[in-house]
Amino acid sequence: MLRLDEAPIVVQSSGLFDYQWHLTTFDRAARDGGKVVSARRAVQEKSLVLDVFADTQEEHNAALNRLHDVTEYDVCRLLPGKLWVNGQYIRCLAFASTKTLDRDWTCYTVVKLTLKVFSPAWTEERSVVVMPGESAGGGDNYKHYPGKYPQRYADDDAAYQFVNETNGTLPMVIKLFGPCVNPAVYVGGNEYALNTEIAAGDYAVIDQTDKSIWLVANNGTRTNLFHTRKKSVDNFLYAPTGHLSITCAGDFACEVIFLTQRSEPRWT
Repeated sequence: MLRLDEAPIVVQSSGLFDYQWHLTTFDRAARDGGKVVSARRAVQEKSLVLDVFADTQEEHNAALNRLHDVTEYDVCRLLPGKLWVNGQYIRCLAFASTKTLDRDWTCYTVVKLTLKVFSPAWTEERSVVVMPGESAGGGDNYKHYPGKYPQRYADDDAAYQFVNETNGTLPMVIKLFGPCVNPAVYVGGNEYALNTEIAAGDYAVIDQTDKSIWLVANNGTRTNLFHTRKKSVDNFLYAPTGHLSITCAGDFACEVIFLTQRSEPRWT
């Protein structure tokens, strides 16, 4: 992780809060005007200008090296990293860098990064966890768990509900924790299911952001489970708007991470 809000690296200016939708329109033949056919967030390029400064030359050089190593690591792996602002993130790569050096103050450098933003929507993760033997009721339960296995910190009467208050459907990441056989999860009445067995200590991930399904073993090994998806349901159907109940069809734990998305990060 690389912080950009404290010495020795601080954001000077950026275009991160700017956005533009790509609209496909249809002009009416022989008539004025037209209509919008589709709207999407296209891949974008944004700039990020950083001040890199320190009290000593060694600290300054170390900061520049750290900045390079972190950003180039993602490029070499061809895997966009997450850039966070106020608990929300976009997925991007810093693929170009220009620097302005100060001849008189050698411990200060202005670095301009050019970012390729592959997921232009700012994403906030909101998690609902259902533990074995428990069912949904009324109320709200929003939790995020950084660990591999979910834990519950809500009261006993907390329900497994989520309210999608956005203007559209939401992508999800669904985790199914073993042991279980042919697990199924219901979100807002929609079924998400696999035809496979998951051992204790392992878990499966249905990731709607890239339409992938993986088994993550207790030792961290990942195995492609796409072929085990239940064919009669759409495992990549986004969560609808409104109040949603979350239940597990079986005695196993599951975690549903809702990815709330905005064109610009929420102002706080």
